[in-house]
Amino acid sequence: MPDFFNTETQFNYDFLDAKECLNILTNEEKQQLINNKTDVEFDAGETIIKRGIAVSNILYLNEGLVKLEIINEGKPSTIALVESHSFIGIICCFAFKNFDFTATALEKTKVSFIKKNVFEDFIKLNGDFALNLIKHMSGVSNGLFHKITTLSQKNIDGALSMLLLDFARVYKSDNYILPMVRKDLANMLGYSKESVINTLSKFNKEGIIKVADRKIKILDKDKLTQISKIG
Repeated sequence: MPDFFNTETQFNYDFLDAKECLNILTNEEKQQLINNKTDVEFDAGETIIKRGIAVSNILYLNEGLVKLEIINEGKPSTIALVESHSFIGIICCFAFKNFDFTATALEKTKVSFIKKNVFEDFIKLNGDFALNLIKHMSGVSNGLFHKITTLSQKNIDGALSMLLLDFARVYKSDNYILPMVRKDLANMLGYSKESVINTLSKFNKEGIIKVADRKIKILDKDKLTQISKIG
């Protein structure tokens, strides 16, 4: 079976993750899913989903990192980062006929496009899968709500600290390359590009991080964590 049916993964959240959700499918259903999916690779910066296109597939992110953007009052706003072994925008796929967001690869990414009608058949015929999917979608919605609410209550220092720590968790390293430019960081945090640049510079001068273009090295993780909590 493909990797997304493998249960040997470390869950980053308390709620049911996408891989565990798929594992409740029967062996026959797993094979049916395999027969009705298409794997596509995207390079960094490529659009995976364009806002407004019809929802004909459920998307599962096998490898890589993806950002989701919506348009608010004519301006793009990054609402989430999607990590490997996750559905892309699952909470919107059954609510609208067309995607209400844009999904963009932040690094080399591999996505499985699963036919929506096949997925819907699993929901109708497999009650355990349907229940797990509801639990998963509820967890995703709750996590997204809390993340957006928390960020909205943070000043630029606190918000940027949270994001830098999130990337360290995603890459499992305190030394990584930011997958987005300063403007994209600003869109995600709800602050100006200048505010992001100035805060990165301040953190660099204070010895909390080392910044070299998009290269980030966290030097004082305890201090950065403290700022993320009180900022």
